[in-house]
Amino acid sequence: MDATELEKLATLSRLALTDQDRNDLLPAVSAILAWADGLHQAPTSGVTPMAHPHDLALRLRDDQPETLPSRDALMANAPQASHGLFVVPRVVE
Repeated sequence: MDATELEKLATLSRLALTDQDRNDLLPAVSAILAWADGLHQAPTSGVTPMAHPHDLALRLRDDQPETLPSRDALMANAPQASHGLFVVPRVVE
């Protein structure tokens, strides 16, 4: 990477760089790009391409019907209730 490419990158990123910033960033960005370019040499034969590094199979439990506690038992945990409903502070005036 050279100074003109760094300036173009800064413009696209909407960054205002001083001369000192350019002098400091150029070797750092060049080192990052060189490291990323080195990834091309990693042995990838036999590795299947994937869209996500994790197994995307959903691990869901089986649906089992169960008896829920009564409304009165659930409302007993509410800090404030009225007519069988939770009372919460007003959010929108």
